[in-house]
Amino acid sequence: MNFRSRIARFFYGRYGADELYNFLFLIQIVFLFLGVVFSVLGQISDVFSYLSFFLYVAALFLFIWTVFRCLSRNIVKRRKENMTFLRIKSRIFGRKKKAPRPMDTAEHIFRACPKCKSVLRLPRKEGKHTVKCPRCTHRFKVKVKS
Repeated sequence: MNFRSRIARFFYGRYGADELYNFLFLIQIVFLFLGVVFSVLGQISDVFSYLSFFLYVAALFLFIWTVFRCLSRNIVKRRKENMTFLRIKSRIFGRKKKAPRPMDTAEHIFRACPKCKSVLRLPRKEGKHTVKCPRCTHRFKVKVKS
């Protein structure tokens, strides 16, 4: 067997990279850069040299954790970790943009149910109509103009 097929066989069934992997990798680079800066400043004061040592150890820990996550075969736990990270990230950086509202056409209009907010596609018939939402069975009135 050649080297390439051995590597492919090794990585088969492994979790691989995801959003949390990318974030941890970025944090590692930042910690290493700050460690270099503080080690240079460590010539001025011992506090900076201790801080650079702490940053190097933290970067090493993050590297080991990142490689462990990437090579793990426990895909369910790794996905759960990633979903937790994405949930926290969305709370900090905001929600995803909502999907664009459907445009009214010549044959149909789109209205949202006032109770469950699901979007209903209704036939374009001029006048006042009572509509029953198929999702929550709430009845509401819709006025259609031509």
